[in-house]
Amino acid sequence: MRKIIKASIFSIVILFVWAFTTKVEQADPFTTGEKLEYRVHYGMMDAAKISMTIDTGIKNVNGKNTIRIMGDGKTLSGYDWFFKVRDHYETFIDTQTNLPVKYIRNVQEGGYKDVEHATFDHRNNKIYSSKGIYKSDGASFQDVLSAIYYLRGQNLKNMKKGDKIKVKFYLDKKIYESEVTIGGREVIKTSLGKFNTIILKPNVVVDRVFPNKDALTIWATDDANLIPLRIKTELMVGSIKADITKITGNRNPLTSKIK
Repeated sequence: MRKIIKASIFSIVILFVWAFTTKVEQADPFTTGEKLEYRVHYGMMDAAKISMTIDTGIKNVNGKNTIRIMGDGKTLSGYDWFFKVRDHYETFIDTQTNLPVKYIRNVQEGGYKDVEHATFDHRNNKIYSSKGIYKSDGASFQDVLSAIYYLRGQNLKNMKKGDKIKVKFYLDKKIYESEVTIGGREVIKTSLGKFNTIILKPNVVVDRVFPNKDALTIWATDDANLIPLRIKTELMVGSIKADITKITGNRNPLTSKIK
């Protein structure tokens, strides 16, 4: 059950992880001051809230100009008695390469607590973590939070159903590879209105939580922002859905919204 609750809150972060190489200023999909807020549902119950915020201003980290992005997830008070979660992630993304420079993970999930600080050496394909030093066998790897924004910088306009994207990312002392398949396009209804969306289907690891590798589906705005609007995860028991509740500070107009 612990794994199910963890997936309910951070499917949106941990599993939305893919991309190609590009620069932030080429696509301009987001900007400082942007904030995305979500409500997470487990079956019919409201279980948690997620927010992803880009801090204002440019931060200098290890001599590089970066943008600081924070991801926070917490169970609602009515759910805390069952399994309390207070998770906080930070990433500092180089504005020139769109690659992470620094990564922070501070999580509390039930009785489990963990803190990690890491810096990324992309020239030598190494991660210097408070837990150790880890090496990737290839360049352009992400962390779990930076990958969301890295993907948003990609031009998916001409990608069609069945096209695939691969990426490497770092999480909890390991380098993973993932693949996402373009699932087509669809109009969905949210609390913010109707949107034209592009469907993204990443592969997940089949285990006691996920019944098959296609258990996760993401609907993102089919425009220059590529904002995730809905994430649905099928579980061995029930399903999890995260829905957008608020978008502020978006760089580009939400042209995918149907008036």
